[in-house]
Amino acid sequence: MAPFLTDLDERAVVKGSRDPLGIQAIWTRLGRHVIHNLTTVSSSVRDFTTLILGYWFVERVAEAGASGTELATFLKWEQLAAYARAAVNEDFSFRGVERVARSLNEGPKITLSADRSCQILSDQKTYGLWGLYTVPARSSGLVESDPPRLTPAARDFVERTYLPVLAEGAGREGRALVNILRNPATRLDLRGKDAGLVDGVARILKRRILAKERAFYCDSLVYGGPEDRTGGLQRELAGLLLDPPFAGSGFAWSPPAVAQLVKTARTRGGEASVLAQKLDRIRHAESLMAPASLLFSFLLARGEATTVEVVAALRERWGPRVRTIDVKGVQALEAEIGVASGEPAAGERWVRFGERLGAGDYASAVQLLLEQNRYVMKSRAGAIPWIEEQGGRLVVRFRDEGGNLPPREELPHLWRFPYFLDSLRAVTLALKEG
Repeated sequence: MAPFLTDLDERAVVKGSRDPLGIQAIWTRLGRHVIHNLTTVSSSVRDFTTLILGYWFVERVAEAGASGTELATFLKWEQLAAYARAAVNEDFSFRGVERVARSLNEGPKITLSADRSCQILSDQKTYGLWGLYTVPARSSGLVESDPPRLTPAARDFVERTYLPVLAEGAGREGRALVNILRNPATRLDLRGKDAGLVDGVARILKRRILAKERAFYCDSLVYGGPEDRTGGLQRELAGLLLDPPFAGSGFAWSPPAVAQLVKTARTRGGEASVLAQKLDRIRHAESLMAPASLLFSFLLARGEATTVEVVAALRERWGPRVRTIDVKGVQALEAEIGVASGEPAAGERWVRFGERLGAGDYASAVQLLLEQNRYVMKSRAGAIPWIEEQGGRLVVRFRDEGGNLPPREELPHLWRFPYFLDSLRAVTLALKEG
């Protein structure tokens, strides 16, 4: 299978001045080879359920003559869904849980409104499902067009699967809900006159995924949707994640865990062998990026320290050299890191950093990190570097009060960046039969 090249994924663009080493572009690119549609935050099947129902009601309210209220309709629906999950299902695994719990503690009557005072997040548009789930839903084949609307497949699924459940409390095609969502603000009594309507919403949003839902969500979320750009690798990976130890409650991502995934994939042959190669590249990248990010945080907390002092501290914590970096594996990533970073020299710089750590040349490794930060900051409208060396001492402009280096024995298990792996695992396990 030929590799595909893309621009930086808009779902992973760095906001503000964080990511001082430009690592996010690298892990995003590597992660997209095996996971097409999900983001780091889109890990809940029931949040996707809430989203597609929200867009269905957006269309119905607009058809009822309330034009220009798409966002307000969606926010009010998201609020109602959250209150139903908490009050009826005792499910508190949604965005905005703190404000919802606080409101419910005050009594069973709640207000649905797009007004800031009623929103379940400080900025519900940005930090709720509208802002965080619409793009992955589009990539999964659930949403299309601009302004966003459900795809025919998603609309058909909602109408076949969820509207009959809503009918008992909300009437045919959820008419009572449409009427509520048309209003600028509505006061509901969750335990009184509106209990039946809220119970219907809660039945749809129960934690357990029903058999009639499973195939739809597997196709769209687990397998990457109709536009899957991994060539089936995401489906292969999801299948591996259903097996022990990857499906166990105590599982945690680490280089050894990914190495086990690689080994299992290779034994299956075929397309799984390609998946093994992509996962191995992720493992090699993380063995480089994880210590780099921790080392940079350590440097941020060492203003006025000399380079000699920094090197001595590194040698004390990490030993004569870092043994966890597969230099050949890192060297094989040079071109792709350069493409992801927008500068071929960045790939070379990262490879040299890995080589220097592996050789125990900590002084050179520190200089390469400072050089990488300088390049990243310059590429962001000419911002100044976070750290520079002057006269043999570190000049830190953005101090970090933490920055402790992990001991040498923890290096083999460092895992700092997501590669979208945990989102796929969470969705896959939620849809697992039984």
